Amino acid sequence: MSTDKDKEQEDNWYVFYVTAKHERKAEKLLIRDGYNCYLPIITVLKQWKQRKKHVEEPLFKSYIFVKVRKNEIYDVLQTPSVISYIRFAGEPAVISQQHIDLIQELIQNKTKFNISSERVKVGEQITLKSGPFEGEKGVVKEIRGTKKLLVVLNSIDFTLEIEL
Repeated sequence: MSTDKDKEQEDNWYVFYVTAKHERKAEKLLIRDGYNCYLPIITVLKQWKQRKKHVEEPLFKSYIFVKVRKNEIYDVLQTPSVISYIRFAGEPAVISQQHIDLIQELIQNKTKFNISSERVKVGEQITLKSGPFEGEKGVVKEIRGTKKLLVVLNSIDFTLEIEL
């Protein structure tokens, strides 16, 4: 039987807010200090007037995931560029390893998806029965005439929008 004290001794993925456009700098500093962190990076096509270029950018702007014990959160906040930690229901937001793995798999498989901070309306909830995301739960919704699977990450108020 685990107690609250045991839970505080476990490493969990916490979400930290960093200075705008300092995600990579914060990641380097956190790694230098020995922290296990994850900064999801995607490649996007940018266009400037008549020039197009593929650039890498963070999937979640101004956010980074750090795997630490709850009592180490304030140590992470001492890192330059790290501003605060994200809270959900008054507690530090914890992201499950399953969600971290899902994000990594989406990026690795180059699955098309969008991030939305829009709250998802209650809809039909499904569990995928096949494919690379077998067992994942999500909400199916029609957006702009195409079918999308929305995987809600409640703890940080983001939704993964996956094209079906």
